[in-house]
This record gives sequence, C-alpha cells and structure tokens, in this order.
Amino acid sequence: MQAVTTSLAVEYAGMTVIGHVRDHNEDRLGWVALDGAGPYITPPAEHMIAESVATSGLGLVFAVADGLGGYGGGEVASGMAVEATLSQAQRSLAGGGRVPGTLRDAFNRANQAILDAAIEGQGGRKMQSTLSALVITPGEAHLGHVGDSRVYRRREGELELLTTDHSQVMELLRMHIITPEQAIEHPARYALTRSVGGDITVRTEVRNERLDPDDTFLLCSDGLWSNITSSEIAEALSQSPTDACRRLVDLALGRGGDDNATAMVIRVREAGQRPEAPQGWRRLFS
Repeated sequence: MQAVTTSLAVEYAGMTVIGHVRDHNEDRLGWVALDGAGPYITPPAEHMIAESVATSGLGLVFAVADGLGGYGGGEVASGMAVEATLSQAQRSLAGGGRVPGTLRDAFNRANQAILDAAIEGQGGRKMQSTLSALVITPGEAHLGHVGDSRVYRRREGELELLTTDHSQVMELLRMHIITPEQAIEHPARYALTRSVGGDITVRTEVRNERLDPDDTFLLCSDGLWSNITSSEIAEALSQSPTDACRRLVDLALGRGGDDNATAMVIRVREAGQRPEAPQGWRRLFS
C-alpha cells in the first residue's frame, strides 16, 4: 500500500437505546481501526460510546445494524452482521485489499454467517438484519449498505442522505404510486426488499465519496431517522459527536420511542490524502 502524507483523524461517539415500547435491543453498532486493535462492538443493551478521537494511517470502519426476527433472533443477526463486517474489513484492507470488493465480501460473509447460525438453531430461523458500513480511508469515504438503516453526511452546513432505503415504501415512491405524505403512515413502511441473512445472496449497495476535513457522518437505524426531520439532523450534527447523539436519541424518544434507536456520529478532523493512482505501465504491477 502506498504511503500517505497525512493520517486520518476523526472524533466519534455512539448511542443505542431500547426505547419505550420494545423490551430488548436489536440494534448494534461498532468500529475498528484498520491498523489498530478491535473491533469494538456494543453489547445487546442500551449503551453509550463515549466521545473519542481515533487516528489511522490506513483507515477506520464504522457500522450500524438493525436486526429483525424477534425472540432473540434480531439481536443475534445484527451482532453477527457488525462483527463479520468489521473483522473482514480489517483483515482485507490492512493487507492492501480494495475497499469496494472488500465491502461486498464483508456483507457476503455477514449474510452467510446469519444463514448458517439460523440453520444451527442460534437466534431465529428467519432472523436477518439491515447493515450500513462507512469505511474512511485517506481522502475517501466508502459506503456499503443493505436495508433501511441510513448514512447521512453534513458538509458545509448542508445535509445529504448518502444511502437509499431498500424498502417496499421506497419502491412505491420511486414508481410514483404513493406520495411522500402517504409513505409516512403506509403499512409497508417497515417491509424490506433487501436484508442481510434474508436470502442466499445479498445485493450490497456500494458508494465512494471524497473525504473533506469537517465532514460529519451519521449512521443510524430507522428507529431514529423515522422520528426526526432532516433539519433537526443537520442542526444536531453541528454539535459535538456526543451532544449530537444525545440530541438525536432524545428527539426520537420524545416522539414515542416505539423502536430501538441508534446513532453513531463521526466528524473528520484530518481527512488525509488519497494516494495517487499508478499511471501507465506501473498500474499493471501495483
């Protein structure tokens, strides 16, 4: 792997809560530094990741998952999804693997792990999970995504949703069968069209973005974003990662808290510099 002139430096925090209605937490979040120890994954309970600063010359990976299946299956699926993704990313990318292919491999491994666990009687026979992962490497941000957890980015005061919900309601919206207003209370708003562990194959949405200093990312479950507005997310992300997580979770809880709610906020202090791509014949041997 080519050397970079500037390492990455980010500050981050995370928070996950059960909410007022559910009796257990099927959301999980975690992170790993590609050239450090880990991964770190939250337990299946209410949890706060205290604000910290992480630096890396290779990169960092963050992930959020929301399990489905009930009776313990959901929390098993989401935990496996996050663990498989972070572990595979660390092994592959620390060894020089390319990020897009690594993300697809990681999601495939997570998918297979959940399917195997269901067959072996761990969790539930129909357990599955959403999964959204953010890989930050020098000068770049890479996303892997399946389901309806989300990744947002705040840049220069503007908020952008970087993922597309894989849900029946989103499909109906894309086909202009329903309006955004109808989507809010549509009975199929929680029905997924893609999940990790739901089929023998998984179609992973992969995206690449430029990474700038002061970019702020939010990874969250639908129990969070479905209860707050884009303007509220943008305003919260102007605060410190810890304060942003608390603000967003408090808003979700204050509006019913009928689902587990999870937020992970990552602010880029130093974006690093993307290595220059090999040119000409050197590309064949890089």
